[in-house]
Amino acid sequence: MDMVEIQEVSVNRNSFFVVLFLIVLMILAGCMSVIAGDVPTAQSESVAGTWQISWQARLGTEQATIELVQNESRLSGTFHDPRHSAPLSGTIEGKNISFDVEFTGGRPYTIGFKGAVDGDKITGTSQAKNIGDTKAYLGHGGEIVQPEHPWSAIRPEEPAGLRTAIANTGAAGHSN
Repeated sequence: MDMVEIQEVSVNRNSFFVVLFLIVLMILAGCMSVIAGDVPTAQSESVAGTWQISWQARLGTEQATIELVQNESRLSGTFHDPRHSAPLSGTIEGKNISFDVEFTGGRPYTIGFKGAVDGDKITGTSQAKNIGDTKAYLGHGGEIVQPEHPWSAIRPEEPAGLRTAIANTGAAGHSN
């Protein structure tokens, strides 16, 4: 073997080890991302639609209806009670849901809702947020009270007759 052939064999062997090193490095990087939790999580629950919500407020149980629109993990919609109609926005990740309802007017404030979805039921806690000096939540003696309050929501069942009508006429509600 002459000197040129020895150098070519040495270069080929070095190239092989460089390629092998890069392959091992890529495999290790993939393993590290799995360990670090950088893999996609389980798909979020579907919460789009109408929910009847109730929560414990300072002076008793409050009730409302929320209309949720879901775009992957982002939520938007509307909160309706006898006194208000307010926009809401939030997120859902897996079974964990959180959304804020922003009330406007002379004393603007936000109520934040956090909870866990279990099929057609959600349970969690709510808390007044961003009340500043509006005195929206005055406690006894004028102090501002911001405790967390339990809340729950259920999807109302459609009446059997409505389900049958929808099934017979199609989703748009038109018959041919």
